[in-house]
Amino acid sequence: MAFAVFFFASWLVLTLFLVIPKKLSIIENTFVFLIILVISINWTWIIYEEIKLIKSTEETMEYTAFLLFRSVIIPMILVTQLNLLCRANKFTKSLLILSTSLAILLLLTFLSTFFNMANYIKWNIGYDAIYYLSLHVIAYYSLKFFRKSAQSEVKYS
Repeated sequence: MAFAVFFFASWLVLTLFLVIPKKLSIIENTFVFLIILVISINWTWIIYEEIKLIKSTEETMEYTAFLLFRSVIIPMILVTQLNLLCRANKFTKSLLILSTSLAILLLLTFLSTFFNMANYIKWNIGYDAIYYLSLHVIAYYSLKFFRKSAQSEVKYS
């Protein structure tokens, strides 16, 4: 059941990304996606395997669902959120987009514990909220850094 839910969620997130009008270029989208993917993979490695604060499942299909969540859903939600955020012209709309993105990630995290994809040992969903909020900040500032470095490169060439 977990695999079906997370496969559908990843399909839905990818479809939403393809359908929305994009404000970011393909290079910017790829850069932010890869930054978030690297952070997400290393974060889960440290939290799950090194510090052992969360125990992941050993069932194949649930672990595949976990990989979909970590490697596809989280980065694509953040890239989609950034595209929508760049189109928002009001602060309240930006705040609504950010909170919706955070709520979706927390809902999927709740589902991952519900389906026993992850069992919290010395962890709680509040730490995940802080982690996802940090990922949003990192995604936003990595995009700003990328745009600034691209502009300075154009000036010198």
